[in-house]
Amino acid sequence: MNFDQPEYQKHVTTLFAEWRNALETHQFDAAIVTAGNGIPYYDDDQYPNFHANPYFTRWIPSDDVENAIVLVAPEERPQAFFLRPKDYWHHYPPIPNWLDSTFDLDVFENIESLTAELERRLHQYSRTALIGPDAGLPGNVNITEKNPERLVNQLRYRRAFKTPFEIDQIEAATQIAVQGHIAARKMFYEHGSEFDIHMAYLKASGQTEAQLPYQNIIALNEHAGTLHYQSYDQRPPEQHRSFLIDAGGRVNGFNSDITRTYSAKRDDGFSDLISALEQKQQELIDTIKPGIPYPQLHETMQLEISQILNDFGIFKCSAEAAFKTDLSTVFLPHGLGHLLGTQTHDVGGYLLNEKGDTQAPDTKYQSLRFTRTVEQNQVFTIEPGIYFIPMLLDPIRDSKDIDWNRVEDFLPYGGIRIEDNVLVTNKGTKNITRPIFQSFE
Repeated sequence: MNFDQPEYQKHVTTLFAEWRNALETHQFDAAIVTAGNGIPYYDDDQYPNFHANPYFTRWIPSDDVENAIVLVAPEERPQAFFLRPKDYWHHYPPIPNWLDSTFDLDVFENIESLTAELERRLHQYSRTALIGPDAGLPGNVNITEKNPERLVNQLRYRRAFKTPFEIDQIEAATQIAVQGHIAARKMFYEHGSEFDIHMAYLKASGQTEAQLPYQNIIALNEHAGTLHYQSYDQRPPEQHRSFLIDAGGRVNGFNSDITRTYSAKRDDGFSDLISALEQKQQELIDTIKPGIPYPQLHETMQLEISQILNDFGIFKCSAEAAFKTDLSTVFLPHGLGHLLGTQTHDVGGYLLNEKGDTQAPDTKYQSLRFTRTVEQNQVFTIEPGIYFIPMLLDPIRDSKDIDWNRVEDFLPYGGIRIEDNVLVTNKGTKNITRPIFQSFE
């Protein structure tokens, strides 16, 4: 791990204050936070890639923590329990030396001794909450309640506000992702296959597939019309028309999430459509400031999408008419963005306060993941798109408000998505993604 240790210690101090307040509010004496462990595929001895419980990651930013536990009690220094077996089958990284300055640290050679010591320490507390998975914990460990909803909601709500340490990690994750994006774009213009592009991304970003925050979306031509396209053709298409890449980085358990779209011909109608969407995306980001409800941003972008489609002759009706009749949602069927942090789609996007009150998205925009008011120190994505998806277009083929010949022109390109990661400041926003792209180009 490579990060500023004083910033990390300040982060833990802030985190401890949040948890102490939450535990006292909900009348718990302590909480144990489990990293979790890998669960094998059904009837198999192979495991999916391990990512730690995101609540644990905020305390100890690493994925090399299977079976580790943090014990948090309001009047005590945080305690960390690590498992490091003597094992010739697997490699276990050494315990980071910076943990000693922040936690009371114990290391165990087997899970039985770890849980026995945990059980001994928990006996001094009357009410203990478990935050995270309970896999591997014996039934006799003194836990009052597993993932109590009101306590978890308070912690979940607070996760939206990033400390300077967390922001640094997201920026570091952006650094490696941008290097991957640049290499992927180069491979596209060299007429590589989706598989070739994916491998170029991995190499340039310095990540294995196991380290990615999510599976890369590498979509050529009409594949870009599948929002979470998950396949990689190993043969290049006969003709390269378009390329959509949605790929991120993961550093110390924190994620970035970036999408770009390119046209094979840099001066055709699809390239112009990309530029129009990118301009509107940047203009929208410039308007963001604390106090704006995020759904308002989504509605603004839906209207802007309608205007773009009108300008390009796809809508025959006015932008306002297309917006009012929800015609624009056919071309932008997903939400404008989501919170970002220890999860790619960080939780808490519907929470209005620490009490757990929620605001569901409007029925017109059911895929919107974020309905809160924009506030300082939030980090979220802004990712508008324009797509030509037969599954959504076919039911409205009788619409006279659409120039279907223009739609047919764009169908082979699949679609467009442009995504940046945005930090809210006290006056506006800082675009985390754009300056890093500029530094490498």
